[in-house]
Amino acid sequence: MRCLSSEKGQSGCCCCYSFIRANLLQCNYSAGDTICSVCRELGIDCTRIQPRKKRGPKNRVSATSPQSMSYDIEMIAPLPVLHQIIEDWFGWIHPVAPILHQSQFLDRVAQVQTTCSHSDAPFLILVASLCAAVVASLRRRRSLYGAVTVDRSFDIAERLGLWNRHRPISLEWVLAVYNFSSATHHEHGVGSPFAHRLSAETTIGVSYLLHHNFQQMSLMDQQILKRLYWLVYACQCTCDMHGWPLIVLRQAHQGINGLIPRDIADEDLLVGIPDASNATTSRSYVPGLNALSRLFLIWQSSQSVSIQTMEHLQESMKQAQQALGELPPELKWRSRPGSPIHPGERVIGGDFGTAVQTVNLKVTQLHIRANLLEQMNGIARGQNLLLTPTFIADEMHRVVDELLDLPYHMPNEVFDANGYSVVPKIRDIGGALLDEVRTGVFGANQQATLNLERLLSKLQELDVRCQDQPLGNYI
Repeated sequence: MRCLSSEKGQSGCCCCYSFIRANLLQCNYSAGDTICSVCRELGIDCTRIQPRKKRGPKNRVSATSPQSMSYDIEMIAPLPVLHQIIEDWFGWIHPVAPILHQSQFLDRVAQVQTTCSHSDAPFLILVASLCAAVVASLRRRRSLYGAVTVDRSFDIAERLGLWNRHRPISLEWVLAVYNFSSATHHEHGVGSPFAHRLSAETTIGVSYLLHHNFQQMSLMDQQILKRLYWLVYACQCTCDMHGWPLIVLRQAHQGINGLIPRDIADEDLLVGIPDASNATTSRSYVPGLNALSRLFLIWQSSQSVSIQTMEHLQESMKQAQQALGELPPELKWRSRPGSPIHPGERVIGGDFGTAVQTVNLKVTQLHIRANLLEQMNGIARGQNLLLTPTFIADEMHRVVDELLDLPYHMPNEVFDANGYSVVPKIRDIGGALLDEVRTGVFGANQQATLNLERLLSKLQELDVRCQDQPLGNYI
């Protein structure tokens, strides 16, 4: 056989080998030979022993196969960083999202450090989602989290099989998707298509577990699922108020019997669980979550009529004003605008976690009241009233005064712990105030201008996502 020489100086053997491969020559074997005569003559490895490699990149299945995947928890974050993130979750985020049991979670983290097996994948996905949620929510503390980012955490979860079609819908999986949904919402805003998709996945998962798996769950899992249900519901209502409707988890006419979480401390959830650790906080954050749910039930009920009337909205406004009247002392905000009260005296008998809940509840109530007032003003305009009725203007001024009382008497850390859930609500209320200053919608006056300046100043501190924008763009 004649070797074809190359202008680039390739060796004869390589050229002959390429010629054989190009012309699809088959190996020629004699009896008892392990290498073909042609390959022996050319001095190359037999193509039968080394078959042609597949071309192109590996597909997603082979890239994430159990044989090639690492299940070391430190691929998510080094242990010191991971423990810092977990500590921040339970110290900062848990009060408004009490969906993980601290001692049980820490026990699982210690367990997977030693096992590193394929069966740990669902829990590792949950850990990655927790990291994403913390990094997205606590932006001022990102320097403590090293190389951990939302995108990196999500990539790890995908490699571990987050979207594996053979994986059952479990509470662990739904919690992970909820955390990623929250992280994406905080990172990219409520209008993010991917946040919308993750929210839909969470809603579907919660609904499935409630209707198909609930009776087989332990007491702890049942209570955590109920808490998650109302967090998803709160997200549904909030997005509706911002004009971004999501897949609906609950319709206004549906009952809530059996869905309200029990007001019990976390250690009481361990009943019936053998070898359970009791190293957990004794404070229950369920009363605050249930109060938040009642607020959103009032708002959803206010929107459930086919034809909106001033009387119906006024009744809803009254209910929203009274909704926080029967809270436990540690969740009550004593609103005294302009008074020189020490911040610690604003919330009685609570801690940092209850302060976080108190701010969340109060801002949500004010947001609902402002939203109802705007609808009432729209009806007034539809009735050809040239000026906003006095009772609407006066109530809007009260909402703004109560809102300004919060950021000027509570530390920024309390707002940071609420993630990015309260800042858009404050901005929405500020938007109505801006309309007043520009157009006199609510009877503009000099005080409204001063309030707007104060609100813009505080938003500049609170909204860490927009600190590089000009002041006028905060609302």
